[in-house]
Amino acid sequence: MIKLICYKVPFKMLVIFLFLVVIILLTLGVYWFNLPKPIPNSIQKKLFEGITYVRDVRKTPRPIIIHVVSIDLTDPKIRFLVTPGKAVKEGDIGAQTTSQFLTEFNLQIAVNGSFFYPFREKFWNAYPRYAGDPVYVVGFASSRGQVYSQPAQDFETFYISADNQAQFQKPIGAIYNAISGAQLFLKQGQVQTPFIGNTNNEKPYPRTCLALDQAAKTLMIIVIDGKQKNYSEGVTLAELADIVLSYGADSALNMDGGGSSTLVRADSAGQAILLNSPIHARIPGYERLIANHLGVYRAP
Repeated sequence: MIKLICYKVPFKMLVIFLFLVVIILLTLGVYWFNLPKPIPNSIQKKLFEGITYVRDVRKTPRPIIIHVVSIDLTDPKIRFLVTPGKAVKEGDIGAQTTSQFLTEFNLQIAVNGSFFYPFREKFWNAYPRYAGDPVYVVGFASSRGQVYSQPAQDFETFYISADNQAQFQKPIGAIYNAISGAQLFLKQGQVQTPFIGNTNNEKPYPRTCLALDQAAKTLMIIVIDGKQKNYSEGVTLAELADIVLSYGADSALNMDGGGSSTLVRADSAGQAILLNSPIHARIPGYERLIANHLGVYRAP
């Protein structure tokens, strides 16, 4: 007959052991998520009728990957949607990821939008933590004529009418869709310096911007990945201005960036696919819950 011998482990030792296990697992997780990612190739292709995509992979001034979605505003079947405001306690809107927004509203393209608050990134007190957590949008916002956030000083706005007449700073006709960023850093082909509103302007950083050509016939959604060493390390705002100009933009608005920068498309089943590599909580490919977004689709 076999006797089982049980040892009584002191509670303090058990706590220390479990703590060490957690530390080891977290260390392995950080190591795993920060393994070098394979560098994709540069590509150019049509995603949908009237919507094209460019992935521009560069090695200078540091590794950067640029994503450009160009939308033909003269196509009468192209439709836009800014995330609608929702009645939530202590906020303008309930937070959601860009992928959740695209899927909920059956869109084909979606990008992150305005700056927002409150926001905390540290994992032990992160906010927003869950989809639907209430947040406030910074700057003017309107979804198909329904205004839910008012203008804020030093935050400019992109307006697009029901018939796709697009303009920065003021609407053409009645207010329809509107979404705000920080500085209009490119205006009539001229870079607007000094850059204002953000201490991250002068360091390489993930970026999102909305840009128009001179005729306002093409909207460019530009997202640049960052904070991912040897993969894509981001750009300064001055470097972003040069990139935007190289794609033929005449005006451009700096949107929320950093871990918020996210660009997604729909697959054939309507599910969201990441076009870029967002990074949130230092985890590449992890989407941040944010306030609002700009979505696009082409009607049948």
